[in-house]
Amino acid sequence: MNKFELFCMIYYVLDAEWDETKNKEIGNYLSGANPFLFSDIGSADPAVYDDFCKKISDPLTIENSYEKALVYIKSLNNSTITSAFLSVNQSEWQKCLNEYLFQKHKG
Repeated sequence: MNKFELFCMIYYVLDAEWDETKNKEIGNYLSGANPFLFSDIGSADPAVYDDFCKKISDPLTIENSYEKALVYIKSLNNSTITSAFLSVNQSEWQKCLNEYLFQKHKG
């Protein structure tokens, strides 16, 4: 697992929550974080992905990915985004992560 894959998983979790709530704060974050806007690895606003990379330490594994994602989410100091992320528990995260990693994906 690499940092970009983790970043995409965080995006997917928050995007699913935004689909349900249409929360403006989540939408604003997603606009800058969008990892699919350009063909390269990064985000719509390059500063978002750069900040993410600085906050994610190695080693990064499938097993510790949820904890690493939560560290990043909490670093945003936004209770709405944190609550949205926490709508997925660690068990759900692992199931979705395995599905994501074993299909063709960017990164």
